[in-house]
Amino acid sequence: MNAAAGFTLVELLVTIAIVAILSALAYPSYSSYIIKARRGEATRELLDLAAAMERYYANNGSSYAGASAMRLSGATHTEHGYYSLAVALSNAGQGYTLTASAAGAQAGDSHCPRFTLASSGIKGPPGKVDQCW
Repeated sequence: MNAAAGFTLVELLVTIAIVAILSALAYPSYSSYIIKARRGEATRELLDLAAAMERYYANNGSSYAGASAMRLSGATHTEHGYYSLAVALSNAGQGYTLTASAAGAQAGDSHCPRFTLASSGIKGPPGKVDQCW
């Protein structure tokens, strides 16, 4: 009597079920990790933009008036488009607040949807700086 070599249908279905269960458990963790990793792009861009703002301040009569994200960095979005950038001037051009808002594939980040950096050095979102930055 020859024994057939190979897998039975039941063995194959059990293997597929195990792989499906493991994938279902791993995917949310992977998605969460990717969202957290993309946050670094926002913080890096805000710090680079803050440095450009300070250069602008030093070169233009001790004022931020006239500075904008488009003029300073040449872009209104971060490198991969995960965040949109904005500059809001305050105190008649003597202060600013930089904002990076989640966009595109990053728009699902409900924990840290918006990052801010003020000319005074205050980072946001309030209460979440340690988790987001």
